[in-house]
Amino acid sequence: MPAKQVLIMEPANEATDEWEMSTLRSWMVEYSVHIDEEKHRHLSMISAANVSEVHHRLLAELRKNYHSSERIDVTVHRIEPVTTNTDALYFEGIYAP
Repeated sequence: MPAKQVLIMEPANEATDEWEMSTLRSWMVEYSVHIDEEKHRHLSMISAANVSEVHHRLLAELRKNYHSSERIDVTVHRIEPVTTNTDALYFEGIYAP
């Protein structure tokens, strides 16, 4: 009976991959909710590690805010990670503590 060969490969930078996956980011989510004839526009900041988690947290937010409605229609206009690229020179001398 021939022996089986088993190749064991260790993933490179496993700790880094886990860290990147668990890092929370801020996401801006812009969406509209239609209930009967009413339309409500929302802009939310959601902390999540990835887009899939943003979807889950948005669904939880909708359930919390519209728990009494039987049916709602939701249109997501934009989901973007928030980046901080502020140039302090734009605010120099404008704001004082």
